[in-house]
Amino acid sequence: MKKKVSCFRTATKLLLFSTCLYANPLSANDNHANALSYYQDAITGKVTDVNGNPIPGATVTIKGTAVSTSTDQNGSFSLSGVSLNASLVVNMIGYGTKEIVYSGNKTIQVNLTAGSEDLEEVVVVGYGSVEKRELTSAVSTLRQKDLIAGSVSPLLAIQGKVPGLNVSSSNGTDPNAGVSLQLRGVNSVNASQGPLVVIDGVPGGDINSVAKEDIESISVLRDASAAAIYGTRASGGVILITTKRPTVGKAVVNFTSEYFVESIRRRPNVLTAEQFVEYGLGEDLGHRTDWYDEVTNDNPFSHRQVVNVSGGSENANVYATFTKRDANGMAISSKRKEIGGRINSTFKFFDGFAELSNNVSYNEALAFSSNNDIFNNNDIFNMAMVLNPTETPYNSDDVTGYNVLVGGYDYWNPVAEVMLRSDERQYKYLLANSTLKLNLTEHLTTSATVGIKNNSTHGSYYRSSQHRISRETGVDGYANQYYNRYNDRIFEWTVSYNNRFNDHSVNAVGGYSYQDFNGQGFNANNSDFPVDGIREHDMGSGSYLIDGRAGIGSWKSPWVKLAAFFGRVNYSYLDRYLLSATARYEGSSKFAPENRWGFFPGISAGWRISQEPFLRESTFVNDLKLRGGYGETGNEGFGAEVSTRMYSADSWFLQNGEWFRTYGVRHNQNPGIKWEVKKEYNLGLDFTIWNNKLSGRFDVYKRVIDDLIYDISVSQPPAIHDKTTMNVGSMQNTGYEIELNYRAVEKENFTYTTSLIASHNKSKLNSLWGSQTFSDRKGFPAPGSPGSAVRLYPGEDIGRFFIWQFAGFTDDGYWKLYDQNGEAFDVRDKNKTIADKAFVGNAIPLLQLSWNNQFSYKSWDAGIYMRSWIGHDVFNMINMYYSLPNVQGQNVLADAYDKHKDIRGEKELSDYWLEKGTFLKVDAINIGYTFNQDLIKPFRSLRMYATGRDLFVFTNYSGLDPEVNINGLEPGFEERNGYPKTRTFMVGLQLNF
Repeated sequence: MKKKVSCFRTATKLLLFSTCLYANPLSANDNHANALSYYQDAITGKVTDVNGNPIPGATVTIKGTAVSTSTDQNGSFSLSGVSLNASLVVNMIGYGTKEIVYSGNKTIQVNLTAGSEDLEEVVVVGYGSVEKRELTSAVSTLRQKDLIAGSVSPLLAIQGKVPGLNVSSSNGTDPNAGVSLQLRGVNSVNASQGPLVVIDGVPGGDINSVAKEDIESISVLRDASAAAIYGTRASGGVILITTKRPTVGKAVVNFTSEYFVESIRRRPNVLTAEQFVEYGLGEDLGHRTDWYDEVTNDNPFSHRQVVNVSGGSENANVYATFTKRDANGMAISSKRKEIGGRINSTFKFFDGFAELSNNVSYNEALAFSSNNDIFNNNDIFNMAMVLNPTETPYNSDDVTGYNVLVGGYDYWNPVAEVMLRSDERQYKYLLANSTLKLNLTEHLTTSATVGIKNNSTHGSYYRSSQHRISRETGVDGYANQYYNRYNDRIFEWTVSYNNRFNDHSVNAVGGYSYQDFNGQGFNANNSDFPVDGIREHDMGSGSYLIDGRAGIGSWKSPWVKLAAFFGRVNYSYLDRYLLSATARYEGSSKFAPENRWGFFPGISAGWRISQEPFLRESTFVNDLKLRGGYGETGNEGFGAEVSTRMYSADSWFLQNGEWFRTYGVRHNQNPGIKWEVKKEYNLGLDFTIWNNKLSGRFDVYKRVIDDLIYDISVSQPPAIHDKTTMNVGSMQNTGYEIELNYRAVEKENFTYTTSLIASHNKSKLNSLWGSQTFSDRKGFPAPGSPGSAVRLYPGEDIGRFFIWQFAGFTDDGYWKLYDQNGEAFDVRDKNKTIADKAFVGNAIPLLQLSWNNQFSYKSWDAGIYMRSWIGHDVFNMINMYYSLPNVQGQNVLADAYDKHKDIRGEKELSDYWLEKGTFLKVDAINIGYTFNQDLIKPFRSLRMYATGRDLFVFTNYSGLDPEVNINGLEPGFEERNGYPKTRTFMVGLQLNF
């Protein structure tokens, strides 16, 4: 019998062949050095930290080969095929890499120490990874331990953690709220704003589909030199999500269970029923109702459970997750039920020559909403402020049991409004990809990935025949259903080369990418049903169908395709001089053939000054790196029909007693439309000093976005429609970002680390269609005719308010404003004009800060996380609409009869309602305890923890919350129908067995 001792794969036969050499087994007594070097063994070992604690998930690799394994939860590993005198490389994120020579011991012990600012840490970048020491771009990496405790959404769990990245919930803590992202300010006018999200290599994913327990790392490519490799969709930056891979060894099960309860932290303070009657605002109807209390749940309870299983052999292993969540919102009838799962698997073939990795995740959610239906958006909270507090929401004489208020203008019972209708949505989301990787040589690999993303929404809505609208219109009920489905497909092929030789290091990747996008949907509605009980499940029974008044529709989106060739090279000389270059040549079917392809380059360089002879022996400076970069990215996030002539159903005409439907041009075609292009410069400094205790980064940047895509008003004729989408303008962003990390205390039983993140951004519109065009936005609703409060105007910063300036009140309490000449006038004597408006204030903070503090004492751990915005203005719409005591029958804020009791006349859209929004928020406080393993046998570990979120806000702002939405082109407004501000308390446990 012969034993295989080495295997050399010929590059010319690439994927199909390998050539293997065989030799006789060596004698155990052979002392020849060369012979001993060929002897192969199976070893076991354990990896621990300096205190002897096991390190799970560490990677052990036979240097110069593709053979590797990972440590289990006890830090143990086993590895076959180890030659005598072979080098074993052991690394783990957060620890320095250790290299040891195998001397023949069947069992080895490895101790890892904390790394110098984790310089050996591998950072995921576009289509690969590099060591942090070789990084030359602005990239932030977060691990699971960095996520904010108490958050379910991974997006809200990184709020404030990445400099320059602003995360905002669209509807407070409502379980059905969306989340918006904006990196380094506004980057477009009409095209997409947020970063591209890539999950396990599949672009366009939904971060909230990933359980936070499954996250291995989150990398944010903040500057264009790093993001350029993603080309047309990277103008808003790139977020790379990497999920956990299986561990090798016996199956390990982790169970997490968390329980949440909410309470209202701050709500509008309106007049009580007694005050309402005393001030003569309306009739006393005999009841005492707290309407805000009626439309909110009392301490809504939610819970989630997550089970992870991981294990397998070195050649076949699986990581699987199951999640379940039941969440109740603060608004009545708002809730969400979710289930989901993930399976990540890895299989190795042909002695590690081939690897097959699979990632499959599926999520299904059922959302019940009281505040996002097709008629209202949080208006139940708006109505709860203005209703007569002597009115009642209930009426036992009504068949519904509710006091259904009809006939009033914008005046209805919000409890009946919600309870007499239903709004449900079912979401299904599938994300799957498979990657086949071939290790052609020690340094050369090739991979092919296929992936799909499928998400669908099924919405159903029913309004009862007893609902206010049904009674007012005399229609017995309304039903609506719709179904939308979206399918994305992706194929990517890459070739990677990674090698160190002498004083040089090269990390390179090149490849091809293809992705297409398809969507279609169907909807139907009907009204006037014989019974309410069947709701939207028998839509054909409504009489509107027979009368020809029911609605039906369907749609199919244009087939959009993206294809690209890309490459990236990272080069290092002497671990001192660093260079990175990326390029992507990409085409999109959204554009006409002559403008279809774009080239997006990126280049960055770094100088590790600490490796120079004059600093290498420094005891104060551990690492110091200067880096700079330039890159270009694109934006094709607009409608697919702009450059192509498309037709759609148009008007009806009557001929000979019959109605005929015409078809016409759907939009004005512009075949000349081309990419928005962002050009960005970034200069940065990374440092680690003081015996690795203090580390940080500083970045300053400037970016210019040219060829802004914008809808221009055009004359008819010759145009068919009044708007044409064109490239018409330019905007720019400037700013800086700071990150500091300090290991303040590192004792055996006590540690304390703190980190500070600060960022500043300024966005300015340079031009729109020359220098004359402007765009008015943010219209204010009735009563009255306030107008709009935002104007996009060349030369002005994004975030400024375009409103009238307050000049005081007359002696009898009427408004005075300043005109364009700076002279005050009484609004009764002179009509205000648009020319009298001015750009005032700014909604964008001068500085955004976050401060994280982490403590550990023996088995205890704790953390305090705070955030602050400094120097921004907030337009208080609640005050503007509800703090003037001159509307009969409507409740108002309590301070209306304190601060504003003498004001007369209609409200004015002026800077009187602007307030400074500077705040300090205690965002999260958490504490946990890990039980001694001897006390919890047979379990491996048990940790219990508790977290409080959004606990305290220190501010002079008089509204509900000074942290308003600052993403997009209309930042800085606290909406009058805003979701209540809540505190969340969570307890949880993590069990490992």
